[in-house]
Amino acid sequence: MPDINDRSVYFFALAIIGLIVVVTLYIRRYKRNRHQRQVKKLINDLSHKSLRNVYTPDGTGSEAWIETLLLTDGGIVVLDIHDYTGNLFGGVNINEWTQLIGSKSYKFNNPLLELPMRIHAVQALVEGVPVIGRVVFTHRGHFPKGIPDGVLMVDETYDVLSGFLRPALAKEKLDAAWDAIMHASRPE
Repeated sequence: MPDINDRSVYFFALAIIGLIVVVTLYIRRYKRNRHQRQVKKLINDLSHKSLRNVYTPDGTGSEAWIETLLLTDGGIVVLDIHDYTGNLFGGVNINEWTQLIGSKSYKFNNPLLELPMRIHAVQALVEGVPVIGRVVFTHRGHFPKGIPDGVLMVDETYDVLSGFLRPALAKEKLDAAWDAIMHASRPE
C-alpha cells in the first residue's frame, strides 16, 4: 500500500497536469476568438446601432443578404466581414478567390462583386443618406501577393472610414433612415 507521501505526490501531479490542460484550452480559445473580439470592437467603435445577418429588398423584387449594417454619424455602412484562415489569393476582377490551407485549396466567391448590389439595396431604402460599403478580412487570413483593391484588413478599417464619419448628419435624418431599414429588413 502506498504511503501518504506517494498519494499526495500523485494528486499534486494530477492537479498540475489538469491545470496545464485547462490553461492550454483557455489560451487556444482566447486566440481563436481574438478576431471575433476585434470585429465586435470595430463595430462598436464605428456605429451607434448595428444589424447583423439581415435580408433587405434589393429593388428588383428580390432580397439582398447583408452581413453587417452600421448606423454611423456620416450615414450607413455596409460591411462584408470575412474570417478566413490560411493564405488568400484574389483580385478585383477574378470571380473566384482561393483559400490555401496547407496543401489544400478552397474556392469562394469574390466578395467585391456582390458589394455594389448590397449598397444599392440599402440606398433604395434610405434616400438622401450616404451609404458606403467595404469588404473586411480579419488577420486569420493573409494575402501573400497583396491585398486586393477594395479590401480592408480589420485593423485599418476604422482609419479608412473615419473620413466618412464626419461631418455628422442630423440625428433625425439618421434615425429615420435606420427606421426604414429596420422596417424593410428581416433577420436571416
